[in-house]
Amino acid sequence: MADASAERLQFAWKNFEDQQAIIRAADLKAGYLVTFLLFFGASTIPLGREVFPKLRWGGSGAIASGAYGASYVLSVIGFVWSMYLISHVMTPRAKKQHAEPRPGANLLFFGHVTKFDNSDRYFEAVVKAEPEQLLRNITDQIFELAQIAKAKLESLKAFSKSFKLTLVAWFISTALGFWIMSWK
Repeated sequence: MADASAERLQFAWKNFEDQQAIIRAADLKAGYLVTFLLFFGASTIPLGREVFPKLRWGGSGAIASGAYGASYVLSVIGFVWSMYLISHVMTPRAKKQHAEPRPGANLLFFGHVTKFDNSDRYFEAVVKAEPEQLLRNITDQIFELAQIAKAKLESLKAFSKSFKLTLVAWFISTALGFWIMSWK
């Protein structure tokens, strides 16, 4: 029985580490994509200040001016929406904590661990826990981590679509903006 418990604990702990790795990867991807997003936003607005006074609403410049205006607005809306979506990836998430730690339970989640008076009390609780209780602690945390990973990945997927549209709008807006700035 001891070997079976050890194998289950090892399996669960590997799953625990995998869930944490997925969460870290999502956070890392969000972190570097938000850098690009901030660059798009920081370059669109100053260029717009230079381009808007040069727009022509009559003759041959009307189509380019309209396309620039539309791509600029789409780029700004995409920037704001993408920032909103990326905030859901980067938002810390935590499980609702029980009022008091129960003997043998609530040994893994940081919110529960910090409810112990000191590290000696926490150590005593871990020592007294049966292998099945330790397994339960790990599987409870795995479930919570899986929920966090799911929420982050769903938000990252939605952000990815918005980011791509924002990128296209930014390219169009920037290209048209530089062309319009060359008008005399």
